[in-house]
Amino acid sequence: MKRSIGLTILQIAVALYLLVSGITGIMRSNAGDLSAVVNFLNDFVKSQTATTIFVVVLSICEIIAGAFLLAELFTTDLRLTDIIIFAFVILWVANIVLVDFLGTFTEGSVFKSAKNVLAYLSTLSSHLMVLGGLICVNKKFN
Repeated sequence: MKRSIGLTILQIAVALYLLVSGITGIMRSNAGDLSAVVNFLNDFVKSQTATTIFVVVLSICEIIAGAFLLAELFTTDLRLTDIIIFAFVILWVANIVLVDFLGTFTEGSVFKSAKNVLAYLSTLSSHLMVLGGLICVNKKFN
């Protein structure tokens, strides 16, 4: 499939992001940037063992997704990559809802100062950029 240079760069960025997030998730046992989803699961199931298994599985899936995205740059389209990335789109939407909306607004400190508002908007925009990147590199949405 022929892609623009911008989309190719975005695919490399998303692949590296997933690889790094997966590796740090395994090293720190927190699933990288999807830690809000893990915290929600931990509160929901109240089992450290189940949460640890979920973290390891999610981190390994991030590494696999990143590797498949990089491999797809040099091979033909891999259907499995589309499925994995679609799952991460769903997880990332859950992360945005949990972190940027439920978590932030239940604390009530967002609108206390301009500094807090700017920090919130910065975090939200970075999360939305990752979501946009995931959607763009997934061929189902092209």
